[in-house]
Amino acid sequence: MLSTLPASAQMPSGVLPGASAPAKPATQSTAESGDPGDRIASLLATLEDPAARERLTAQLRTLLDTQEQTEPETVEPPSSRVLEFMSERVGRLTRQMVAFGSVFADLPDTVDWLEGQATDQTRRDRWLQLMSQLLLAVGAGFAASAMASRLLRRARLSIESRRNERILARIPLAILRTVLEVVPIAAFGIAGYGMLSVTDPPLVIRLVALIVINATILIQLVLAVTRGILAPVARNLRMLPIGDESAHYGYIWVRRLAYTCVYGFFISEAAYMLGLPGGAHEALLKVVGLIATGMLVILILQNRKDVAEWLRGRPLTGGSNGHVEAEEIAAGTRSGTLRAARRRLADVWHILTILYLVVIYGIWALSIPDGFEFMLRATGLSLLILIAARIVVNLIDALIRRGFSISPDIKREFPHLEERANRYLPILQRVLKAIIWFFALLALLAAWGVDSFAWLESPLGQRISSSAISISVVLLLAVITWEVVTNLIEHYLSGNDRYGTRIERSARVRTLLPLLRNAVMVLLITVVSLVTLSEIGVNIAPLLAGAGVIGLAIGFGSQTLVKDVITGLFILFEDTISVGDVVDVGGGHSGLVEAITIRTIKLRDQAGGVHSIPFSQVNSVLNMTKDFSYYVFDIAISYGEDPDRVIGAIKDLGAELQATPQFGRVILEPIEIMGVDAFRDNAFIVKARIKTRPIQQWNVGREFNRRMKLRFDEMGISIPLPHRIVEFRPDASAGQPMATPEAGALQLSRTR
Repeated sequence: MLSTLPASAQMPSGVLPGASAPAKPATQSTAESGDPGDRIASLLATLEDPAARERLTAQLRTLLDTQEQTEPETVEPPSSRVLEFMSERVGRLTRQMVAFGSVFADLPDTVDWLEGQATDQTRRDRWLQLMSQLLLAVGAGFAASAMASRLLRRARLSIESRRNERILARIPLAILRTVLEVVPIAAFGIAGYGMLSVTDPPLVIRLVALIVINATILIQLVLAVTRGILAPVARNLRMLPIGDESAHYGYIWVRRLAYTCVYGFFISEAAYMLGLPGGAHEALLKVVGLIATGMLVILILQNRKDVAEWLRGRPLTGGSNGHVEAEEIAAGTRSGTLRAARRRLADVWHILTILYLVVIYGIWALSIPDGFEFMLRATGLSLLILIAARIVVNLIDALIRRGFSISPDIKREFPHLEERANRYLPILQRVLKAIIWFFALLALLAAWGVDSFAWLESPLGQRISSSAISISVVLLLAVITWEVVTNLIEHYLSGNDRYGTRIERSARVRTLLPLLRNAVMVLLITVVSLVTLSEIGVNIAPLLAGAGVIGLAIGFGSQTLVKDVITGLFILFEDTISVGDVVDVGGGHSGLVEAITIRTIKLRDQAGGVHSIPFSQVNSVLNMTKDFSYYVFDIAISYGEDPDRVIGAIKDLGAELQATPQFGRVILEPIEIMGVDAFRDNAFIVKARIKTRPIQQWNVGREFNRRMKLRFDEMGISIPLPHRIVEFRPDASAGQPMATPEAGALQLSRTR
């Protein structure tokens, strides 16, 4: 022990640690002399003394701590750790491949074993005894099974003949039918075991016969359970929504796999008990596994198209109704991204499944420690996680559909209520589904050995989580603000009084409130965008400064745009123009105001054309429907008529028109007669006007003109027409006299 310590690492005192005081000189002298015998004797003396032994132990511990503190800490670079990990994995795989190859190293011994079984008389006798014993035991078992099956045939047929449309009602019958099929299997086991007890063969033959009997019982149990689930010959008891052909197909493949795997395994064990070398036994098991894997690959390839069509429909729920799914995607209740992912999975599912089977077989064949258990555990957890996530998603859909549904009566009374009330319901569903599938993905990674949840506890994960929560809160507050502002504006514009009569808001209010709503939307989008950029790590201070500089540059470069905006704001604030007014803004632009933006005004003329005029081009505004309107009449009357009689007829017409329900509600005051306004060449002019609601003056004026024409015709009041006098004169250069009136030289003509 002392010789292994470095010379420079001896105790500070320079003496043997733990030695007693009398022994110090001896220790020093022996250490200097270098005699191994003296050193051993000194060490034994120290160890035999309890006090010296304790001091030696304490000093050695102190020396060890001192060395650990003084040793420099070496940090391996990541590349060396990666290389070490890869080297260790490659070495392990190499050892496993070598072990797998050594399994087949016993093939020569296997050949010798087979030759011995064929040439040795004792072994041949043992095989003959084994065959006879198997014939007796298995034959007795099958005979007992057939007899029990025949006795229970009527009861089984009675159960199979019952019709039940409900799945829950089929479960007890299917269980009872399976129990009836288990009875013959039990009879097989009792008869087989009983025959072995009666014949009492040697131990090895008994064990081999038990292996064959147990394998047969296990296969029959697997097939009985499969018949209970698939019910290939009992359609009335079938649990799964499949046809007869699919049920028989599934049963055939289960039977093939059961016979291959069970008999292959048990026969390998029986051969091992009969003296088959261990390497050959392992190789035989690997061959059985390879055959089973190949059969599963063939099964996957046979059903590649059918499973792909099923995956394109509705995974974990069945069906492939594409029309229903398309309607759900259009309605926003189903994500189109998920549908595209399912299509991609449908195209490659068979490749992934075959690779999975190959990996499973490779892990088992190479005997990777805990590899097979890990794959089974990870696969089972993955299936449970996917099924649980799908169940939770369906449950959320059902709860949302039931909790936010509207009764049919209310839908008929208010057709647009559901669309308005459930406006953000599809977004809520998608967000909840995304959260569920996100945590399902983390759980899947954890099931396969990836510490995914620890990532959330890391600084990066906490940063991302806090940013996502902050952005979600800001988005939620923005949506709430937008909905509150929108609902308040719509309620104010379409509000009713206490009697249920709709309140007509002013044109100015109907113009400014939509602009206010648009301004709120722009503000919310700006705030949410800035907060989102800030949360994802973008410094928004340079963006704000740059936006200010760019805005200033744009202001100098687009003076016309600024002028449009400023002029429009003043026009709106002064309430010069409102939506619904009929205006003339000059430049040949006149018509009904359909929309007003922050920069332009849109007019629709009588021909239906839409004029978009920037506010900077509006020099003057003629509003013909501001608060109220007048329809002005200039009525031409012949000079031969009595003015008072004409004015009285006009007043009577105005009173009659105002008394009608159709026009009385839009006429604000009785007709106003201004009197004889002017004299023309062939008539005098009577001026009058009717005060109406805005934009109604033309309808009232047209109806008044129609009625006035009919009334004047009844009263014989003539409306003068323009006259033209045509004179025919002879050619003055020919010296002919002018024609006289008697000769018809004078002719009068009236024209309209």
